[in-house]
Amino acid sequence: MEIKKCQSFDLQSVIELNESVYATLPDKSILRHNSSEMIASCLEEPNVTLGVWDGNLLVAIGMLYVPQCLEEDHAHDLDLQGEYRSANQKLFLVREAYRGLGLQRRLIREVEKIAVERGYNLLCTTVAPNNDFSINNFLKEGYVYAKTEVKYGGLVRNKYYKVL
Repeated sequence: MEIKKCQSFDLQSVIELNESVYATLPDKSILRHNSSEMIASCLEEPNVTLGVWDGNLLVAIGMLYVPQCLEEDHAHDLDLQGEYRSANQKLFLVREAYRGLGLQRRLIREVEKIAVERGYNLLCTTVAPNNDFSINNFLKEGYVYAKTEVKYGGLVRNKYYKVL
């Protein structure tokens, strides 16, 4: 398997992965049903989408998302001391047959490296409170729970952050 940056020509593969993962979830509240427009925006700079490819099959993704407004900036209401330039970790998806291989944690670390290279020193993410696998992965990578809030049109999410 190979990790590489997804490009605009990978849009259909990312959409197919999103739909595949969403379809296999027993509890749909774990994942927001993302529009193709939102996914397309995540393939464009300044955002970065990393994909894990098994040959020609996209099996996992993770995104570095640069907020464009205060509502998208998960760091805006954190009570942290110091100067921070923040971005978001967003939309980690792993195809069902590839779960349990450590791909999400690997992608979290790779996205962090890109964030540091681009001058970000704070990353935030939101995770459904009942998504134990993702919560544990972020906690194992050093993320700290901040609070629980309602986002994305009514979905309850835990907010986590990590100072890089």
